[in-house]
Amino acid sequence: MEIKISANIGDKFSQGLQDVLSVIDHIHQSEDEEDILVFQNDVFVTPLFILPLLVYISGCPKKIICQINNGYLDTIKFGSGGLKPDELGFNAFHNLLDKCSFKTYIPIISFPTDKEYTRERNDILSAVESLLSHQAKLQPNITTGLKYLIEENVDNIVEHSDSKRGYIFSQSYPAKNYLDICIADNGITLLGSYLKMEENKFIDHLSAMKAANSGISTKNLPDAENRGYGIRTSKNMLVNGLSGNFVMLSGNALYLSSRGIDQFSALPEIATWHGTIVAMRIPYMNRSFNYINFVE
Repeated sequence: MEIKISANIGDKFSQGLQDVLSVIDHIHQSEDEEDILVFQNDVFVTPLFILPLLVYISGCPKKIICQINNGYLDTIKFGSGGLKPDELGFNAFHNLLDKCSFKTYIPIISFPTDKEYTRERNDILSAVESLLSHQAKLQPNITTGLKYLIEENVDNIVEHSDSKRGYIFSQSYPAKNYLDICIADNGITLLGSYLKMEENKFIDHLSAMKAANSGISTKNLPDAENRGYGIRTSKNMLVNGLSGNFVMLSGNALYLSSRGIDQFSALPEIATWHGTIVAMRIPYMNRSFNYINFVE
């Protein structure tokens, strides 16, 4: 089946997720052995649309062909599945990032989650954080908060997702003084992480989502900082400290948080995401923000 992707993704933060779930629904409904996604020349996509789509395609059991007539998608490395630093070589990876110094995006990055790549992964994150700070000319206080938000969510993928790779993509919007970051995996979901605990009491994606965002760690340890406390702290820092937006999808559980919204929802089973998506809209003009006020 040929699926045309032509409508521009609007300014509303969560719109990208709604649209990508619609595309995935069309793929599910197709009885063809392969589907073709046709991207129109003028289509504008946000991180919360394009990164989940790439992660979905990478794990889809049927063949998905992307017909790309869009220079932006080539530029952000969508067609090639993202930059893979472990395959490129880290010197080549840094050289490619350097070329983005005066752009408003970082290309899609697909990073390994194996423990053996810990040093290299930390190096990747440092390079990404430095690039984003340079591109958006971030104030030091915002840079510190940004580093925390990225590292906490990447750590969750490495420690808990059982996903072989994690993905990150960001686009800044200088005229509007914010940047969007999406971080995703195709692992075992929040619920899957809780099910590995001996005394787990959560039986569905929605209860697992609520638990993670209230600070119940999947490590089940008093000093645990990931997939529980880390999520709560990140969300609080982003929403209450920076007046940003937070979106999380895991399984069929969706969580939206901003200054005016705090909403948990169970989506139809057809919309189940096999993994976890975290997206953040981060306003970066805030001189009063101090990340230390939000670290637990």
